[in-house]
Amino acid sequence: MKNRNFPRAQSADIGLLLEGTFPYVAGGVSSWVNQIIRGFPQYTFALIFIGSRPEDYGDLKYALPDNVVHLEVHYLNSKHDLPRVRQIKGDTKVFADVRHMHECFRFPATHQDGLETFRKLIPEMREGGGAGLDTFLYGEESWAFIKEKYQQHCSDPSFVDYFWSVRSMHAPVWMLAEIARNFIPVRAFHTVSTGYAGLLGALLKERTGCPLILSEHGIYTKERKIDLFGSS
Repeated sequence: MKNRNFPRAQSADIGLLLEGTFPYVAGGVSSWVNQIIRGFPQYTFALIFIGSRPEDYGDLKYALPDNVVHLEVHYLNSKHDLPRVRQIKGDTKVFADVRHMHECFRFPATHQDGLETFRKLIPEMREGGGAGLDTFLYGEESWAFIKEKYQQHCSDPSFVDYFWSVRSMHAPVWMLAEIARNFIPVRAFHTVSTGYAGLLGALLKERTGCPLILSEHGIYTKERKIDLFGSS
């Protein structure tokens, strides 16, 4: 989503990737982000705000510091134009990589080539690629993969619920890939959470080669770190 009132720039020092936080949501994390930006006036910041839908947010909750030179706002769950429905077989080799990527996420200790597989799949996500949005939505290989994962891991919810949950959770991935392809040049990226913002950071790091900093907030005693993409 574009807004002419937002600052726009051709480049910046640091790209901040913000999911459901500053500058639209007040709270501890947003205050922390605000302090970071204001604490480094010698650097310019380009912000990507990722939200759900426009109606879920009001006006900005924070005045943008002077060193915020660029702000983009993207809503992942708002209505978007979808590719036209058509019959698609799907590329079996590409979906073999998709299957392997999922195994890398589930079993990182025994599947240590996640970064290599991730890099192979990124160009396939473009329109017309073997892992494009139309292939995910309408492809026979995609349908077979969703059924396979349901049979393996999800016996309790109905398949209809599972199917639409998978669709709604995965569809924003292609929006993130598009955002990454069009973001302005920066010297480094900083994401303050994992989730969609973390994936966007990984896509930007691979596209540009710039360092990616992850500073997940809080302490999560029941989670474990999975490092598929390396650190800088």
